[in-house]
Amino acid sequence: MPDGVKMLDSLMWNLRMLRRNPRLIMSLIMGFLICFLLTEKTISLSREFLTDIEIFEAFIWCFADSDSILFASLALLLLLSQIPRLDTPAAYLIFRVNRLNWLLGQALTAIIISFGYTLFLLVCSVALTAGNAFTANRWSETATLLSFFPAAFEVALSVMRKTIKLTTPYASTISIFLLMAHYALLLTLLNLAVSLRYGKRAGMLAVIALSLAAYLTTPDRFMTWLQLDANLRYWANLLAAWLSPLMHATYIMHSFGYDRLPTIAQTHLLMGGVNLALMAVSFIGVRTAQFTFSGGDHHA
Repeated sequence: MPDGVKMLDSLMWNLRMLRRNPRLIMSLIMGFLICFLLTEKTISLSREFLTDIEIFEAFIWCFADSDSILFASLALLLLLSQIPRLDTPAAYLIFRVNRLNWLLGQALTAIIISFGYTLFLLVCSVALTAGNAFTANRWSETATLLSFFPAAFEVALSVMRKTIKLTTPYASTISIFLLMAHYALLLTLLNLAVSLRYGKRAGMLAVIALSLAAYLTTPDRFMTWLQLDANLRYWANLLAAWLSPLMHATYIMHSFGYDRLPTIAQTHLLMGGVNLALMAVSFIGVRTAQFTFSGGDHHA
């Protein structure tokens, strides 16, 4: 059997296992509820003031924020707890396709899960907005209205200030989608790399630890945690933007030509390098990964 066919065989086996798994349904339900809660305020404002809204703007206002991305990514934990499988069927699959093709199948599964879940969030946001939305590639009246509510729509206001003269809703949506997918892929590959080396429990703990660290090192919490003076906010933003994976996934934490924050292209290069490093670690780990058989024995 050619290596390409073996790799696809490994991928299809993973997808079949996930398709029948109730945790997939629970993850999607949680993702939908997150979208509903995040978009409800924007949609209510549009209806109250009888203003139109561009169909992708709700997705932009919701997921340009680090906390929204973090909470949405946590729904992936239900799925990540199921991969990689290190049980008897997985050991048999490796016997058929060899360890390298099995690992490549896991990597493709990670990519499909990451981009598929992000696409699901985008579709949910669009569906929730569709009743009062238009599809022209321009900012809406609601976007202008949000600037008068800075306390409730701080993220939207930040996006408007940074991008309204530099980009369009379609371009912003593509950027946010790719940033979120890259972050989800990072979590998925981290789980894969650590699980192969130290076991599935360690993989989940690594993802939770990274998410917790990302939550604590957002600029505002970072300043509160270290009791920094407000005059140091710029440097706190700069430090968090370059060092935190979650900040790299946050649209408003990027440079649009007038500060020292990372550009979106630099973020993709950095995140891509980290993900390739995790794949290299996974390649080393799969050589010694242990699989649990139903009889209770462990074999390399």
